[in-house]
Amino acid sequence: MNKRSRVRFRTDMTVKVTCLNAPGPSIKGRLANLSAHGLSIILSRTLPEGAAVRVEWGDTSFMGELVYCSPHGNEFIAGLKVEDPVYDSGRVAQTEKRLS
Repeated sequence: MNKRSRVRFRTDMTVKVTCLNAPGPSIKGRLANLSAHGLSIILSRTLPEGAAVRVEWGDTSFMGELVYCSPHGNEFIAGLKVEDPVYDSGRVAQTEKRLS
C-alpha cells in the first residue's frame, strides 16, 4: 500500500544533479518520478544522505534534502524531499543559500 500523501508522476528525463554541500562535479541522472514534495532520481554514483541537492533540467530546478540513496542494479536510486520548485533561474541562488 502506498502511504504517500501526494500523487507521483512517472517520467524518464535526463537531469543534472549537484550536491551543494560536498565537493565534486555535477552528475547526470534520470528523473524517475516526481510529486509536489519529492523526486526519485536514478544516479550513476551514490550521494550522501542528508545532503542538500539541486536537480535541474531546462529552466526548472528543484532543491531539497536527499533522504535516501540505495543501490539499484548497477546504479543508485535516490529520494529527494523537495523544498520548493524554482522555475525562475534567478531565484536559484537564494534557495541554494538558504539550504546550505
